[in-house]
Amino acid sequence: MRRTGIVLATLVACVPLIGTVPATATHDVAADAASPATTTPQTPRASLDWRACGSSLPSQARCATLTVPRDWGDRRVDGTYRISVARIPAEKPSERIGVLTFNPGGPGSAAVSNITWVQGMLPQRVRDRFDIVAWDPRGVGGSEPSITGCTVKDISPPKTGPVDWDAWASRYMRVNGQAAAGCYEANRRHAPYVGTWQLVRDLDALRAALGEASLTFWGMSYGSTVGRSYAQYFPQRVRALVLDGVISPLSTIDLWAREHTWDDPLAITTMLDALGPAYQAKYTRVMASLQTRTLRSSSGGRITRWTVGKDIISWASYQTTWSSVANLLDQVDAGLRARDATVRQRAIDTAAGMLADARPGQPEPKGWFDPQWTYVNCSDMPDRPTPARLAQLAREGAAAGGVHVGQAVLREGAQCAGLPVFGRAIPRITSPISLPTPPLIANARADNRTPWTAAIEMSRAFAGSRTVEYGGTHHIVYGRTTTCVDRPITRYLVNQRLPGRDVTCPLRY
Repeated sequence: MRRTGIVLATLVACVPLIGTVPATATHDVAADAASPATTTPQTPRASLDWRACGSSLPSQARCATLTVPRDWGDRRVDGTYRISVARIPAEKPSERIGVLTFNPGGPGSAAVSNITWVQGMLPQRVRDRFDIVAWDPRGVGGSEPSITGCTVKDISPPKTGPVDWDAWASRYMRVNGQAAAGCYEANRRHAPYVGTWQLVRDLDALRAALGEASLTFWGMSYGSTVGRSYAQYFPQRVRALVLDGVISPLSTIDLWAREHTWDDPLAITTMLDALGPAYQAKYTRVMASLQTRTLRSSSGGRITRWTVGKDIISWASYQTTWSSVANLLDQVDAGLRARDATVRQRAIDTAAGMLADARPGQPEPKGWFDPQWTYVNCSDMPDRPTPARLAQLAREGAAAGGVHVGQAVLREGAQCAGLPVFGRAIPRITSPISLPTPPLIANARADNRTPWTAAIEMSRAFAGSRTVEYGGTHHIVYGRTTTCVDRPITRYLVNQRLPGRDVTCPLRY
């Protein structure tokens, strides 16, 4: 626990204040709104043609389609996109407050197909009083445009031994950059128009079409970027704003890569502290052993430091998958140490079955190039870190948490390799924004997908905001952790009443 506390105290002390970002990295909202080339067209007030959704959604759900321009900022760009929308009405119409809408993250997560899941996480008080409205962002789920996917190799560094991070960063960025450039050419007509700048204008068009003066918004993970951006451009149209699992309003690709140098080790440490000393020892032993050897399953799958480390980083993000980490460590440790050959091979085969990248026929990990995720992020954040910069950060990550952390740094930082600067960047908030009702910001203290430091930055970006801090790693905390987290958020959604002070909730596992 001491290590966790020391690491986090250092991080919090190093979080930059709003307003300290370099002038070259800022984008002024007022200037954007005033520019003739980017003036947002007047959104007509219109109704939606609601219809039954079909058997995939609850019987009371109704679906519709919203038509939006391809480019809200330039009338010279022709074409439109159809946006898929679904609504579940308030269960007590006489107590209805308005519309609660949400973005479940990604970028690239569909909302319409997740409306039942989201409604199920909401307490009865919220379901009684709000229409729950879902909308699939551009290029996602049932919404246009159609974005062509591309399969690329997520090539891995040497399976054992030292890593030359300078050479590896150059090769990794070159291979993935070439694939990404080809994918961009295949999607050139649509890629510049799927970023958050366009999405928040779609959201305001939806608000108008619903006939609502304002919206209540729950932004999860990437949805926090959608929510805060909507508040930047349309502050008077936000009734209440919950940002949950928060991305920093000062984000750059470089920052996202740099965060992995400490947030992955912090999440793993927090998880191992909860699992107990036996698993702390197994993790240390397993990762040390895999630096010099690999394990092969009966059917040919290979277990390496990369396959094990990548899944442990991923599974550390959710308390619901901590047991998977414990099971994996049990099996790999037995595969490394069991004296009986049959027991040893059985453990290796079990571990290989848990690791997608160690299954037969995949001698190297395979990755899916998600164009929606890439095109949104690389439109929102125009910086492109160099191989030398990412190699430096990867070395720092490897020193802090092992070579698998260094690779996570590189994977995050190389996501825009091979791509030009395109689309419309999202302005970084450099001075506090005032909303009629300030937002409530929720985050786990050791979340390695959206670190706590980002929540601090977001709280500084909005005057009068409050935070709800959960002591674990769980990514997106409302409806998924404890009543300590849920109670103040529910009260805020219904009554627009912020807690009198920031809320701190302990880890429960």
